[in-house]
Amino acid sequence: MTVSSSIGEEDLFEALSTRMDIRIQDLCVGYKLNFWQSQEKTRSLKTPEDLKNLFVSVRAEIKGRRGREADRFKEIQVIIFDIRHDKSKGTGQGARIVSVSSLASFLNPSDQAFIARISALRSPDVTATHTNPPHIPTARAISEHFGRIVARWEPHPFTPQERQQIRLEGLRYLVIARQIEEVQRDIYPRPLPPEVKAQLVFARQSYMLRYFRLFRVNDLPTEILSNIIRFVVWDSMKRPVDARLRITWTCRRWREVAIGDSTLWNAVWYRGSGPKLDRAWAWFDRARQAPLDIRIDGDPEGDELDETDDESKGTISDELTMTAVDMRQILIRLFEKLATIRMLIVVVDDWKSALVVLELLGTFGPSSGVPMLQRFELHRGGLKNEERKSVMWPHIVPQPFLGRATSASLSYLSLNGVPIDWSGSVLQNLTTFDIRRLPSSHSPDVDRFREILVNCPRLQKLSMDGAGPVYAESTQIQTLPPVQLPHLRTLVVADFSRQYAMFLFSLISAPGVNDLTLMNLCGDDYLPLFLQLHGAFPKVRLLTTYSIQFDVGPQGLAAMTRWLDSMPNLCYLRVANVANQFFGLFFRREDLRNPVSPHLTAVDCQSIEPTILLQWASDRMKFGTPLRKIYISEELGGRLTTEQISELTGICTLAKLPRGATTPEEEALSM
Repeated sequence: MTVSSSIGEEDLFEALSTRMDIRIQDLCVGYKLNFWQSQEKTRSLKTPEDLKNLFVSVRAEIKGRRGREADRFKEIQVIIFDIRHDKSKGTGQGARIVSVSSLASFLNPSDQAFIARISALRSPDVTATHTNPPHIPTARAISEHFGRIVARWEPHPFTPQERQQIRLEGLRYLVIARQIEEVQRDIYPRPLPPEVKAQLVFARQSYMLRYFRLFRVNDLPTEILSNIIRFVVWDSMKRPVDARLRITWTCRRWREVAIGDSTLWNAVWYRGSGPKLDRAWAWFDRARQAPLDIRIDGDPEGDELDETDDESKGTISDELTMTAVDMRQILIRLFEKLATIRMLIVVVDDWKSALVVLELLGTFGPSSGVPMLQRFELHRGGLKNEERKSVMWPHIVPQPFLGRATSASLSYLSLNGVPIDWSGSVLQNLTTFDIRRLPSSHSPDVDRFREILVNCPRLQKLSMDGAGPVYAESTQIQTLPPVQLPHLRTLVVADFSRQYAMFLFSLISAPGVNDLTLMNLCGDDYLPLFLQLHGAFPKVRLLTTYSIQFDVGPQGLAAMTRWLDSMPNLCYLRVANVANQFFGLFFRREDLRNPVSPHLTAVDCQSIEPTILLQWASDRMKFGTPLRKIYISEELGGRLTTEQISELTGICTLAKLPRGATTPEEEALSM
């Protein structure tokens, strides 16, 4: 690599060790002096008073160096010491403290020449270190370079010579990095040349790589090592199973600490059969009495590839769907710890398995109790032969949720395609209430639905997708005031007729909604609904409109524009499968210089004509309210031509968004 041309991998500090006639034992960052925790060095001191005196002298030296720049003292001191017990004299040699900068004179000639070129930048007349600067590698190339270095390492106990060699290499890179940083500070506000910035990054990473290679992690107290392992596992969201297993494979010490920490194993995923199921039960046992987060996936089509099985990548699982008998066996053993279950998510593909879940919850709930259950989701798939508009269900006797037991901690409830006995279930103090695909024959009546909402005064998310209260004529509800939901922030309404959707919105009042989703409101003219929604949600910043239908005549378009105007804070739009005229709603024909939704900066687009998208983005920029970022689906990205992509990227940032992914803008606006 070009960056490493002047700071390569060879040892250039042999002279440093011989000329100074010292033994470098450790590097100390700041003045924390963590190296004094080493038992070896502590034993080298005669008394605790010796340690105290040495510590005081070190602090005094460091404070003296802070005189010049007390406000920004970050200089790293290198503690070079050699405490040898002299049996003849009964004394130990003291510690020498030298600054990193003073070690530059011990670098080899090529490194000193490199630093001299860097130092020349202090002159205003010098702007580069090379007349023809070398090629600067990308961040990916540098990362691959360090990956190759690590790949060559074979784990083994270091000999004293190896440890010394690694220390010297790390010290060399530290000296070079500090020399560049001093020049950077002296020439501020002028920036470093690009090639020097690359050298600085490379030197820092090279130093840290060697520093942590020598870090005595297994000498840390168990509670600290356990905390580190937790952060490693919890930060491995893409491959959490792999992270846990590899930690237990590293060494005996790590395995003992990891298995001894029950919180590393309390997220258990039951899926498939054989080794996967055995592994889930092993984690279940290791979790002991820690709060459990359980997911049971009985649908093989929803089962992701096992991240630890390299041979299975790119293949389709041939595992059978989990049967109702399998589900019963798993739940009976699982519910031995029902009192410790904090989250339970179950995905099934058949009626029998779904009913087994509700049955056993109703059986074990009242007897064992569910004091820790905070989140429950039950999703029934198998929709291939079901018509969403008129779901015909088999004869089912609904069971009260949790057998009429009360869960004081329950705050998240999601029921997808499964019924419960609404009148016999205790539902209160929820913050998320999500119901989907329920026919009127298994839905709560209006009074019970209103009662549930009233009993959840801090409800933050309400999702109704093809499910809601039994429809009542307007004459029955016109005397009832809408339920006030002052804390509701996310509202999802999907897959309803125009008449039912208007009935649904008449039941609630939630002016604080921040994220509004309207989906599958089509097959009719829904303009009366949008007239009803005018001014209902003034604080909306995220709006989702998938498959909505409205009158595209002049009056209809004017009414829809007024509806958008009633949400002046709109910043993020998700849109798919809408009429082309929808994009014209964001412009006023009588005043094009005053577009609708002036704060709209990010859009997530799917199923849109590329020419319409390009024209809309161009017009937004033309009239003073440009978009900053457009997220497109993979399908839409495949339909964009090279010319269209070039034009769009000239207007704003264009990014592909995988299905189901959440954008940074969404996360920021949802907080």
